[in-house]
Amino acid sequence: MNNVKIFLCENSIDGIFTAIYQAWNSGYGHANVKIEEQSESNNYSNMELFSDYINVNTDLDKAMKVSRSIKQKLSKEIYEMVCRVALSNYHQKGDLIYRFLILAFHIGRDIVNHLNNDVVNRVFKINRNVYNEVHHFLGFVRFTEVENEILAAIIEPKNNILTLITPHFADRLPKEKFVIFDKLRNICTLHIPQKPWIVTKISDMDLDLYDLLKNDSDEYQDLWKIFFENIAIKERINPKLQRNNLPLRFRKDMTEFL
Repeated sequence: MNNVKIFLCENSIDGIFTAIYQAWNSGYGHANVKIEEQSESNNYSNMELFSDYINVNTDLDKAMKVSRSIKQKLSKEIYEMVCRVALSNYHQKGDLIYRFLILAFHIGRDIVNHLNNDVVNRVFKINRNVYNEVHHFLGFVRFTEVENEILAAIIEPKNNILTLITPHFADRLPKEKFVIFDKLRNICTLHIPQKPWIVTKISDMDLDLYDLLKNDSDEYQDLWKIFFENIAIKERINPKLQRNNLPLRFRKDMTEFL
């Protein structure tokens, strides 16, 4: 019996694409390999029996080859879909993407019409979930002005959507210095006028910045609160409808609710 080869990779688009490249070219055969993202749960007690674990170091060149292959042989739409799945909080997303690409490169760009296939259907559902969360946060992100005229916002999304929403704000606030914090993942994106925005990890020393952003006297917060209070018609307040349109999980970082 052949041992399954599990490629253990970084939990990122580049990490997953690197693992896909190595697994595809390993010669072990698609049925004998799996891809798994590194996490705190990856320990000896959770390792699969009769499996060999192969650590994958993220390689941008290999990741770019996978990216180009998806775009050129399939489509940009499929590439964006796969990237959204890679940024999701779905467990074993790396292996799901691998199985999806095996089918996609065999069938072609028409793979998007094969929703009766379990792998394709799952990819579509996860993609839609991430897309919907991005759409929500484009409307729910609230900025606070902190020191040196820097706009800052805190988000706590279920999926790793920070890099998906930042281009929207970079396009609409091109002359502003701003930072968006993902509190759950300790990462943030930084934007400076006339320069490309970047994503970076937040060190433990910088975690007190979250407290700095909770500034009740901020002018931006006051404006949002005034807008929120005045737009409501007391006689027509509908808490149930409000929760449907603005789920409670988004409100803890929205200035009008602080």
